[in-house]
Amino acid sequence: MKPMRAVITAAYTASLFLAPLAGAQDEKPVPKRVLFTNVKVFNGLDDKLIKADVLVQDNLIAEIAEGGLAVTADANTTIIDGGGRTLMPGLIESHVHLNLVGAFGSLSEGQATDWDVIGATSAAYAKEFLDDGYTTIRDIGGASAVGLKKVIDDGITPGPRVYAGGAIISQTAGHADWMTGPEHRSGEGIGNMERLNISITADGVPDLQKAVRRNFAYQASHIKICTGGGVSSLLDPLDSSGFTLEEIKAVVDETNRYNTYTAVHAYQDIDIRRSIEAGVKCIEHGHMIKEETMKLLVKNGVFLSMNMSAVSPDISTVPNYAPGTPSGKKLAIVLKEIPNTIELIKKYKPKLVHNVDSVLIPFAQARGQRDHEKWMFAKNFGNFLALKSMTSTGGELCALAGKRGTYQDGKIGVIEPGAYADILLVDGNPLEDLACLGAHDKLFPDPPRQAAGFSTIPFIMKDGEIYKNALGK
Repeated sequence: MKPMRAVITAAYTASLFLAPLAGAQDEKPVPKRVLFTNVKVFNGLDDKLIKADVLVQDNLIAEIAEGGLAVTADANTTIIDGGGRTLMPGLIESHVHLNLVGAFGSLSEGQATDWDVIGATSAAYAKEFLDDGYTTIRDIGGASAVGLKKVIDDGITPGPRVYAGGAIISQTAGHADWMTGPEHRSGEGIGNMERLNISITADGVPDLQKAVRRNFAYQASHIKICTGGGVSSLLDPLDSSGFTLEEIKAVVDETNRYNTYTAVHAYQDIDIRRSIEAGVKCIEHGHMIKEETMKLLVKNGVFLSMNMSAVSPDISTVPNYAPGTPSGKKLAIVLKEIPNTIELIKKYKPKLVHNVDSVLIPFAQARGQRDHEKWMFAKNFGNFLALKSMTSTGGELCALAGKRGTYQDGKIGVIEPGAYADILLVDGNPLEDLACLGAHDKLFPDPPRQAAGFSTIPFIMKDGEIYKNALGK
């Protein structure tokens, strides 16, 4: 039997842990506030700038008001004088391949590349997006959500929000089949890119279901399959079709049951139409779409993610796309179709998102392509539509991932109450000149642009945290 003093001491000690501290029930975390003043707001939705103050509380936009806010600037409020700059949403790039830039320059090189090289370059590449003002990217094939995305979300390395689609899926001899002939003849049936879960080949409904489910096991936010031939790949002629209608529907059914969506790589009209009829929600590329299919795309609310830098006159300077090369010959076919597609877009006004699609090039060229994509898009469709594609429309597409997207607390791509505080301050008016966001009329300027973003974007906030503040410089 324990002495009474020991019992009392034990009871008192336990009470220290079990009893609530005085006043603890009433204490609440003090919200962190940032108040932006003296700014002109582009909200991502309207073709105008509005003079207003913008209040951020923690990681969300709390209030927007013209003429000032009745906000007490206490010790928890940081006031940022925008100096008359444009305040706008962080940019969204809707067609990224984090694992396919910087590490290797051709698909054959990729078959011999180690994962540590790919992982390191992917992290560096992600940081370049945030440096350039992209606070969200949609990886459309090659990156899994449990990898770099988690490292960024945990604050270990800087980068944008990542909506990751997992491995690209195609049939054997499709756009994501990157094995060489000898590798196919070896009988192993799997190449390095598939071992690394960057691409998957699947044939028939059961194999496709397994491939989609494997991507979801890696916590993919959406799925991309290839329903037609591509330009940069070697085994798939541009006029070849990928997957049967039954197979495409099976993938759509899988993604629907996971409460997310299917996107497809497709260039030629027949593949775009089959994909829309099967229920996909986004067409990646789509450069060869015809009028009736465009009508169907718009009627069904399907997004169009089309990269204009791919049809730039400068693209032939990339060795992979030089005239006479296999990819150069495919590109020549696309170039013949693009003038008609541009007119269809102007006429029917589909939901367009910002698509750069840099692959198999070093960082310096990827920077040039990002800058040139903005310029090419604005040249063909105007600054306002270019800005919407990089902000609100891109955010709308990301939202289709629902809970698979993991970012559930607010909208992205807009400046409005309840949206995530992903904010840029920009020198100049991007509605008048996209050069303030880095737009450039050359695909690969000489000398190439260096890293670390733009002096015309002196302030970058992501998720309520200030990533860059050069306002005093």
